[in-house]
Amino acid sequence: MIVSIILGMPIFHAELADHPHFDLERISILSVSESKPKKNKKSCVLTDSGRKKLNQALGKQYSKGYKIVELAEGAGINRDTISNILSKEPKPVTWKCLNELFSFLGIDLEESDFENPPKNQVLMGSQNPSQVLQKSDDFILLTSNSEKLKNALWKLNYFNQQNLFDDAISQVKPAAAFLIHGKPNYGQSWLVNLLKYKVPYHTDAWQKGIYIKPHRKDIQTLWQSLANELKTDPSAEAVVKELYQHWQTRTVIIALHDVDLIAGSCLQQFINELWQPLVARVNGVPLPQRRHRIVLFLVDNKNSKLKLETSISLGGKPDRNKPHIPLALQEIEPFNQDLIETWVGVQSELLSQLWESLEPIEKVMGEIIERDNQPISVLKDICQCFELNWEQDIAGKLAL
Repeated sequence: MIVSIILGMPIFHAELADHPHFDLERISILSVSESKPKKNKKSCVLTDSGRKKLNQALGKQYSKGYKIVELAEGAGINRDTISNILSKEPKPVTWKCLNELFSFLGIDLEESDFENPPKNQVLMGSQNPSQVLQKSDDFILLTSNSEKLKNALWKLNYFNQQNLFDDAISQVKPAAAFLIHGKPNYGQSWLVNLLKYKVPYHTDAWQKGIYIKPHRKDIQTLWQSLANELKTDPSAEAVVKELYQHWQTRTVIIALHDVDLIAGSCLQQFINELWQPLVARVNGVPLPQRRHRIVLFLVDNKNSKLKLETSISLGGKPDRNKPHIPLALQEIEPFNQDLIETWVGVQSELLSQLWESLEPIEKVMGEIIERDNQPISVLKDICQCFELNWEQDIAGKLAL
């Protein structure tokens, strides 16, 4: 007698049921192995056990309660993403965000702690089914209003920085470093993510954004942050070794945010002990094997270029003979009327599809610039015009 087991239910083959040699004690069982599909790390929610683990860690670290903004700043995750994770009806976020929150609280994010939401629940909330372009086993590809607007916003401002970056990335290889700087709220992080798409082989790059905190700005914290991602020892030597090994098979992109906090000996040590040895190592590889890139972004949100120059050298133009010296891109400037008018005209076909106000879009955009020309303020106001939230729908999905 043969019994097949499918999903735990025995099925007796009818043709053998009346066989003269049928014997229940001599049943041969064919087990059907169950293959677990690989989890999609682009859209995750916590399981019951994962939520319980998170709540226990929060209770331990914040015995007197906590504020969302406090937790967001400590973990280096935006507030809307934290709210999505902690909500009674959680919205999907990336595995990276969950892992960063767990790491900040000193706990490991295990496979049993997260799962993928139902197929009809997509990242950052549900979307209209008509927006679905393509379905795959891993994720649902959408062209939502937020994605359409983000594609248009990529083309707003930062032209000087992009042009200089294009020149540098084509000349200085395989390793290159850049300083992105400007006043607060001038879109430094936005520019980092824009430039990332100009790096060769960025699609499957190993990428890490490190957010320096005022209370955790020692060099050991930097080593630990990178070591956690690389699963190695928190030392400069170990981190350099792992980054080099990653570079041999894929592009590597690192963004160090708020570098003004470590201006001085700490930043100098980071460049001397990590960046320079890493550059020397990849440059020692024969040219035919240098297909992938290593890119370091130093992100200054306080317009502290002069302060940074007291501890490290900065270049003013691309120099293929000095890849260890970060190239300072142009200081980010405020938006202006001419810029916004040109952008509205170039993007008119797309913007008209999304525009629902009775007022002319040109008039509204002009008023936005008159009120506040800081890049992030302008970007936020533009998003509001299209019933979108800058932090949740755009910035919260940036990788670096």
